[in-house]
Amino acid sequence: MHTTFPTTDTAWINRRIRRGILSPAARGMTAEDAATQHNEANCLTESDADYLYSPRHAQRVAHDLLRFVDLEIADHRDVVLTDRTAGPRAGGCAVNCGQIETAAEQYRLITGEAISADALLDALPWV
Repeated sequence: MHTTFPTTDTAWINRRIRRGILSPAARGMTAEDAATQHNEANCLTESDADYLYSPRHAQRVAHDLLRFVDLEIADHRDVVLTDRTAGPRAGGCAVNCGQIETAAEQYRLITGEAISADALLDALPWV
């Protein structure tokens, strides 16, 4: 996936270590491995607010969810959060938190499966 708004694994992991979500032992792991280990150790699923999305996993889930509210974003473009006007940006598409929350609710209503919008919002980058 093309990333115009990069979040390095090291920065992502260090932020979560500072917040007490991951242990210092996560340094040296990929974000995917650290998130998987955290979620498995705590028996978390995507419906749990404490579920930890890696940056790449968050992008995949955001793309999928936004399709449920007819917002099609090309897979090579990043979903980024904004508190300003939503819409296309260079290399990505800015969405409001409400769009993610609405998409997660729409997904739940259609599929019966819950996805924590809060956990997903925590993993997506801001512009």
